[in-house]
Amino acid sequence: MENSLHYGFLYFLQYKHSGANMRSWLVCVLAVVVSCSAQHYNRYDNFNADSIIQNERILFAYYKCVMDKGPCTKDGKNFKRVLPETLTTACARCSPKQKLVVRKMLLGIRAKSEPRFLELLDKYDPERVNRDALYNFLVTGV
Repeated sequence: MENSLHYGFLYFLQYKHSGANMRSWLVCVLAVVVSCSAQHYNRYDNFNADSIIQNERILFAYYKCVMDKGPCTKDGKNFKRVLPETLTTACARCSPKQKLVVRKMLLGIRAKSEPRFLELLDKYDPERVNRDALYNFLVTGV
């Protein structure tokens, strides 16, 4: 994938046709990037949070992953990647389905272990700048 992007960029730099064609090509590239980004971001709309919350071993494995205390599955790596933004914005870019999943997961972690929940928040919001918004999200779901 990385090589194809590299060669595509080189092709773009060497493209010698009119400005209109170049703009059309650029619009197509941007449309593909935005489409891929949206598909990836919607990946967890139907994630089964209950199955993870009910299984302490799996829940703790995800916790260790996002806290850099253990290995990560593919899903764990994805969660770890989006978790900082999710916590600092109180899930502002999340779809309604994702908000339900995130809220359920965070409340599940909190119910199982308040100290681990607070440690998670301290890692991703050490200055506690976004705590009020996050707690409001956990209470209201909005």
